[in-house]
Amino acid sequence: MRLIDIKQNIDIAKEFFTPSFPNSNGNYYVDNILKTKKAIEALIKIHILPTNVEDEKVFIDVIQSAFTNRIIVNSSQQSDFIKVSTKIRYMITTLSLWLNDYLTTDETDTTINIKLPSVSGLSDFSEIINLLEKSLNGISTINGGGEIKVEQLDHGSLWIIIAVCSTQIVKAMVTAINCALDIAKKKIELDQAKEILKRTQMENGAIENLINIQEKVIEQLIQEQVESTKYKKPEDANGLTEAEQKNRYTKSLTELTKLIVAGTEFHPALCTSSEIQDSFPNFKQLEHQGPLPELPRQEKDDKNNTKRE
Repeated sequence: MRLIDIKQNIDIAKEFFTPSFPNSNGNYYVDNILKTKKAIEALIKIHILPTNVEDEKVFIDVIQSAFTNRIIVNSSQQSDFIKVSTKIRYMITTLSLWLNDYLTTDETDTTINIKLPSVSGLSDFSEIINLLEKSLNGISTINGGGEIKVEQLDHGSLWIIIAVCSTQIVKAMVTAINCALDIAKKKIELDQAKEILKRTQMENGAIENLINIQEKVIEQLIQEQVESTKYKKPEDANGLTEAEQKNRYTKSLTELTKLIVAGTEFHPALCTSSEIQDSFPNFKQLEHQGPLPELPRQEKDDKNNTKRE
């Protein structure tokens, strides 16, 4: 779980955890149940609650099972609930102060969350970042955008948050990500078929033929996406001609496909519009059968510099 997800849910808890405990004419109440329930759900989502404290469990069960904004309790229950709520409020305040000081970046409608694949060394991490930089900057450039910025490298996890210049660039990237995901599905299917053939001890020549066919199929799928895309005038694409835009888009789709096959995921900011959120693909539909493939390696020239036109 990302720290920024924890921060967002702590912010929700801070806003909505507002139980009150009035009494009148010998009756004892808990008020603001519905808001408090929302706060508790946020804390449960990030595994802050429940703990093993019995009084706390009773309080949470009472709040979660209530359907009205006020419930009647006895005096002993109210006294216990006041103590529990004071502890929870103190915990929320402490975590909020720490997280808001520690995490300075808030998501906007022009940020994209990226879940990186598992890596075993700095060289793998560097390779993934290089592929992200090449592929996403390529899409931004052909759509008239600027360089992509890293807003936050989420501590304690394999997530990064990037920022682009406009929601139009976000939409262009989501379109490319959806295309790359479709191609990645086919790539994984073909990889699985290749592994089955290996286990049947088929001759190396037959496996090599399958690999060649696989590469041609992937290239054809990428080319179909490239040719079906509508490109911008040079003045709206940082001066790039249509041929140059196609070349950039081909490379971006190829690199995005490699990243997705390796386990990279792209997710919207929580605060973005429902239109953009709904346009992001569901990466749970991409099921890897067995270990993830080796991380893709970019070709190097004679001077050990990464090739990219």
